[in-house]
Amino acid sequence: MAKFEEVFEDTQELFSRSVDQIDNLREVNIKILANNRLKEIGKVVKANDLLKHMTNEDIIILLNETIFEQLETEQKEMVIEELIAQIYFDDERGKIVIIKPDVNTFSLLLRKYGYDKYETLHESIKALFAQGEEEAAENQQ
Repeated sequence: MAKFEEVFEDTQELFSRSVDQIDNLREVNIKILANNRLKEIGKVVKANDLLKHMTNEDIIILLNETIFEQLETEQKEMVIEELIAQIYFDDERGKIVIIKPDVNTFSLLLRKYGYDKYETLHESIKALFAQGEEEAAENQQ
């Protein structure tokens, strides 16, 4: 069995439908490939210059399709949205960027406190850092 395979037609359609709804990704060539050896549900990879030259693909999404096919419809949509959300096209610079998820914490903490408290905490921390930087800048003047 090959390490990489084409995804099933219905999987390709689900991804295509989601990508088509995002205006700034319409110019990005995205290839979905199955890699059932992945230890995670999916992975987003930016094509290097050689691969882009040979295939004209900008982004490759690797998907463990064996696991993906066992998910319920809503779960599949969530996985697709999570993978696609990592792709950002910077219009000003004309560059494609792979971004990291904005929530990176332990699931136990999210279960204990909920997402709203987690978000409030991190917004408060950002505000305190910004305030500290402003005060430091004022003290230097």
